Amino acid sequence: MKLILYRAFLLLGLLLFSIANAQENGGQIVFNSTGIACLSAQEYQEYQEEVDKNINTLILKGNHYRQKTRTKQQTSFIWPIRQATGFEYNATWSISNYVDHNPETQALQDWNCGTRTYDTDSGYNHQGVDIFTWPFAWKQVDENQTEVIAAASGQIVFKSDGNFDRNCDLNSSQWNAIFVEHSDGSIAWYGHMKNGGLTSKGVGDTVSQGEFLGVVASSGNSTGPHLHFEVYDENNNLIDPYTGPCNTLNGSSWWQDQRDYLNPGVNAALTHTALPDFGNCPQTEETFESTQFNPNAPIWFIGYYRDQVTGTASLNEIYDPNGDLYTSWNTNFTDTFYASWWAQQITINDQIGTWTYVVTYNGESDQQEFNVDQLSVDDQVFEGVRLFPNPTNDIVTLGAASVIKRITVIDALGRIVLDFPDLNTKSQEINASFLRSGVYFVTVEYFDIPSKTILRLIKT
Repeated sequence: MKLILYRAFLLLGLLLFSIANAQENGGQIVFNSTGIACLSAQEYQEYQEEVDKNINTLILKGNHYRQKTRTKQQTSFIWPIRQATGFEYNATWSISNYVDHNPETQALQDWNCGTRTYDTDSGYNHQGVDIFTWPFAWKQVDENQTEVIAAASGQIVFKSDGNFDRNCDLNSSQWNAIFVEHSDGSIAWYGHMKNGGLTSKGVGDTVSQGEFLGVVASSGNSTGPHLHFEVYDENNNLIDPYTGPCNTLNGSSWWQDQRDYLNPGVNAALTHTALPDFGNCPQTEETFESTQFNPNAPIWFIGYYRDQVTGTASLNEIYDPNGDLYTSWNTNFTDTFYASWWAQQITINDQIGTWTYVVTYNGESDQQEFNVDQLSVDDQVFEGVRLFPNPTNDIVTLGAASVIKRITVIDALGRIVLDFPDLNTKSQEINASFLRSGVYFVTVEYFDIPSKTILRLIKT
């Protein structure tokens, strides 16, 4: 599936970006503009045969979950993805496609009588809900940021793992997926997940509602990271979990709390040293995120949105360390986009301390705290510790007068990116060549000194 970010000067190969409306600092995402089928007819047949075989085996072994828990009560789903622990985006997703209810080629109709779906000339009508990750989809894959969870309790009746997960176009490779059968006989398909990122559980094992199944990625026929969520009833009839005026498959909602057709909100409010570089699919984005800045530094303040709606606006606010409003502005939306980002560069003053950037849209808010302090670009010498060269784009050496026990390198978001435990040295080389450009914090622990030393490392 293709994601195309329209920007005046960037081509996002994650998903193939092109210019829209010639916006200088911002853009939208369009998912799967060319209509690539998630699954071929042959794959549908193969998967169904495998599911039938697995269920028959479970029945013969007396280990069929549905036989033991049989109910006529319709399954009810929770949202099938969540943000992993340790990450702080307000949300990491947007919906791109619903089930297509019009069987005619190039005649689209989703559950709400809109066209937020697709089909292909080969006769494929989209049969699931596509939930793509935003912002920075490939970075999210690398860091396991968005997890797939069981929308309902049940038994795994199909599992496929070990397949390449950074696809960018139509291909013949298999997806990493898990199918879960529920007590009413319905089966939910979870597809396009990360290679090696699936639960250790296998066919025959049961999962509880909300239990981890895998990580969103781009395996199988896919051109960008997303979850394909597809549902069938006990008679193998396709189910659209949404209820609406144009759902021709089933009448009632299968969601515990059905989300609206559009879900306007802010996914993240982030601060950057430069505008993001989205690279070429499947290259991980250079986000240039930072929460550490010099006084009087120009900072890019960027709001990342899902389902922006024409005629609405978001409020952007910056508060100084005293909690006073420093400046604010509105981002006015003149189009309806499923996902978008809008940037403003502002030079803040020289007040030292913790500032706050807040973005509010449609009653949803996200905030990013950032620190203003003087960041030295010279070799740092502190309490007998020297870090050189600094800045660096390759190898940096840390030398100390005392024996070093441990060194950790933490990024601007507080995550450990390098760790050197069990040291017994006064000098240690650190390979920073693979780190992204930005500010890092090097923490040094000693054998004979109870205190720690923290130094700033600038990666160019």
